[in-house]
Amino acid sequence: MSDLAKIDDKSILHISLSYLIQIIAVISIAVWGYASIAEKIEKNKQELKNLRGNQNNYIFPDIRTLEKQVIKLEKEVLILKTEIEAIKKND
Repeated sequence: MSDLAKIDDKSILHISLSYLIQIIAVISIAVWGYASIAEKIEKNKQELKNLRGNQNNYIFPDIRTLEKQVIKLEKEVLILKTEIEAIKKND
């Protein structure tokens, strides 16, 4: 083996400062990206658990559904009022 290929306790590695900064930056970005992806996955898991847990709970209906129900009930009240008045007049 040549002297260039020997690795021992006296071996030295020369690296440019700009390369070192780039390596640190890439590693930092990779760790930050992994952490943010892991956080999003955990958030989605928790949201899914909440959705599954709320499946059997009453969910407030849409406002249009409520408006239709109110109109229907108002019609029924008017019909009952007229029937009551008719009964009172007959007595």
